[in-house]
Amino acid sequence: MVVLNPDSIITGPSRSPRWGQALTIDLGGLDSTLAISRENRLPRAAVVVTLAAQELMRLSKAGEKVENILVVGSEVDPTMHPGFREISENLRSLRDKWFPRAKLNLLTDFSVVDDAEVRVAMGFYNNPVVRLEYGTVKTFKALTGRKTSHLGEIVHQLASLERVIVQANFVRGSVDNSTDSEVRGWIKRLRDVRPEEVQITSPPPRARKGQPQGISKQRMQEIVEQVTEEVGATVILLDPEDRVA
Repeated sequence: MVVLNPDSIITGPSRSPRWGQALTIDLGGLDSTLAISRENRLPRAAVVVTLAAQELMRLSKAGEKVENILVVGSEVDPTMHPGFREISENLRSLRDKWFPRAKLNLLTDFSVVDDAEVRVAMGFYNNPVVRLEYGTVKTFKALTGRKTSHLGEIVHQLASLERVIVQANFVRGSVDNSTDSEVRGWIKRLRDVRPEEVQITSPPPRARKGQPQGISKQRMQEIVEQVTEEVGATVILLDPEDRVA
């Protein structure tokens, strides 16, 4: 009999200002001892679902509090998991059974474009949070390493979703996505996506050498005002410790 160890897949519950008491499920960790195959080291969908069922049942029976369930990918984006739809549907059912008041949240870079299964699966989440922080294709490529054509495809696909939340991390340094031109381009994309909420964060303005530098509070406030006026979405300022993806 194989004993399943949830430590590498499920962490928490732990508390943060934005998510409250949250349980985190990592679909993107590699080198799982119960991996899909030798070639694909992501955890099997059945393993994720079984561990989540065991942990949610245990927490519920112990009287623990879970306000949010966060689905993330530490090394590979969660939407890249071949069982993403199956896992998402099961997690919603488990949430409904054991913690019906908890919110089910997805945090993703939206690495899979033009995949109907992914878009369907995103509908199982109360809060599908997509990282979108690029005003130009040049900055998109610099920050992600992906093809420049993917940015337009991402915006097009996000615009087709019924509900989406955008998260953006603003940095300065070798790549700066906080300049006037970058923010104007980013806001133009937000208008196309029509997010319900925009979450904004930034590292400390004086990070360690070699690390991305954050923007000033004044610049952050200017961006908040622009988004509020030009996009009309609710804007949330995230504490750095709230960023789990």
